Amino acid sequence: MALEMGLKIIALAKSRNQHIAVEICRLNHIVFIYFDDSLPVDKHNWLRRKANVAKQFEESSLSVKNDLKEGNMTLEKTFGLDEKDFLAKGGSIPIFIKSAGMIATITVSGLHDEEDHNIIIEALQGKYF
Repeated sequence: MALEMGLKIIALAKSRNQHIAVEICRLNHIVFIYFDDSLPVDKHNWLRRKANVAKQFEESSLSVKNDLKEGNMTLEKTFGLDEKDFLAKGGSIPIFIKSAGMIATITVSGLHDEEDHNIIIEALQGKYF
């Protein structure tokens, strides 16, 4: 399932000539990863930091970004989370299963953070949610 999801996201990005990185983690185990060759070498760190936010708050990293902004809060001052490990920018979405809770995260980086979030939704809408 992770392979299918990841490939759908990549196919959508390629159809738009967008360059992205995609990571799907089941708990703390990477089950799918892809990096476009044109991306800078630090993209893996962006994926990790965004996914950490989705895991910590069990909501999308874009939602956390917006909540922080609306509440005049920061990850570090409000929650004691080091920004070298947590990044509140759009692009990571938690995956929940009924009766099991959060089981995974899907994370994209390479576009504007809201586009990172939206490409996941657009690619997977209809089949997975």
